[in-house]
Amino acid sequence: MYIPHLEVSQVRNLKSLKTDCHPLANIIYGVNGSGKTSLLEAIYLLGRGRSFRHRDLRLVVNHQAEELVVSAKIEKGMPAKVHQMGVRRTSSGKFAARFDGKTLQSSVQLASELPLQLIDAHSFNLLEGGPSQRRQFLDWGVFHVEQTYGDVWKRFQKALKQRNQLLRHGRIEEESLSAWTAELVPLSEQVSRLRDKYLSGLVKHVREVARLFDGLGSLDIEYYQGWSAETALAEVMSGDKKRDFSVGTTSHGAHKADMRIKVDGVPASEGLSRGQTKLLVYALKLAQATYFRETTGDSCVFLLDDLPAELDVHHRQQVVACLYGLDCQFFVTGVDRSDFDVLVKDRPHQMFHVEHGAVTAG
Repeated sequence: MYIPHLEVSQVRNLKSLKTDCHPLANIIYGVNGSGKTSLLEAIYLLGRGRSFRHRDLRLVVNHQAEELVVSAKIEKGMPAKVHQMGVRRTSSGKFAARFDGKTLQSSVQLASELPLQLIDAHSFNLLEGGPSQRRQFLDWGVFHVEQTYGDVWKRFQKALKQRNQLLRHGRIEEESLSAWTAELVPLSEQVSRLRDKYLSGLVKHVREVARLFDGLGSLDIEYYQGWSAETALAEVMSGDKKRDFSVGTTSHGAHKADMRIKVDGVPASEGLSRGQTKLLVYALKLAQATYFRETTGDSCVFLLDDLPAELDVHHRQQVVACLYGLDCQFFVTGVDRSDFDVLVKDRPHQMFHVEHGAVTAG
C-alpha cells in the first residue's frame, strides 16, 4: 500500500500542494519552519483524523483560511486498486472524511484504510513515558491484525467509563455498579487476551530487527495485563470495591496494562542511553510494520520527522536499509539534503525541497 498522489490545502503554511509521491522513499528537506513537518502532519491527518503536533485541529488550519483539506490517491490490496481518500476540517471545528465517495463516521475508519507509523521526537515516550504510551502501541497493532478488536475495545471503553462515573457519584449504587462490573470483566479479559496474543507474535520480529542495529543487547518483552495473573479479575475487582469508591476510579483491568521491556535483563527505561532508547523505539516500530505485513500481506506508511537529528549517520543507514527491506513507502524530513545523499544513493527515491510552504520535487 502506498500514496501515489497527495493534495494539501491550507495546512499551516502549506497553502496549496499537489504532488506525486514515490512508492518507496520520499525525502523532504528544508530549513526549520519551512513546512516539512506540516507535510507529514497533513498525511497524518489523512490517516488519523487528528494532528500529532496539537490537540486542537482548528490551530492547524492556516490562519488566513476557513478550512483545510487533505486528499490522496491510495493504492492498496491484491490485486492493487486505487482509492480516493480525503479529510476536511474547518476553523469552526467541523470535520468530515470520505473514502471512495462514501462518508466515514470515525477516525477508526480512516486508520483502517491508511495504516500509518509515526516516529518523531515524542515517540521516545514509548519507553520513557507512562504505560498509556505502550498500550497505544499495542492497540495499534492489535487493531490492524485482529478484525474484531475495534468493536471489543470500544465496548470495553464504554463499560469502563460508565463504571468510573458511578464510582465518582459519591455513593455506591450497588445494582448499577454490579451490572457495569459484570459487563467490564469479560471485555477486559478479552482485550487482554488479544493484546497478549499480539505481543507474543510481535516479540520475534522485535528481536530480529534489533539484531540489525548495532548497540542493542538481548531483548525480553513481557505483557502485564493490569491485574495479577494468579487471580481472576472478577475476584480482584470484588476486593477493590471499597478502594475504587474511595479513589473514584477502577483500580485494575485492561486499562492498567503495560508492556515491560528489558535489555540484557535491565528495564529499558533504566539501562539504556538516549541513543539506545531511540534505536529501540525504531526497532519496535519497524518490527510492528513487519508483523503487519506478515499477517495482512500489506504495508503501512512511515512518517519520520527529522531523522538526522535523532540518529547518527551509521544508525540512519541501518534504519533506512530496514525501511527499504520492508518495501514500504516512507516520508522522512531533515534540514540538509546532503544528510540523505549517502542514505538513498543508488536506491529509488524522490527528493522534495520545502521553502516558505512551497514544495518542489527534485
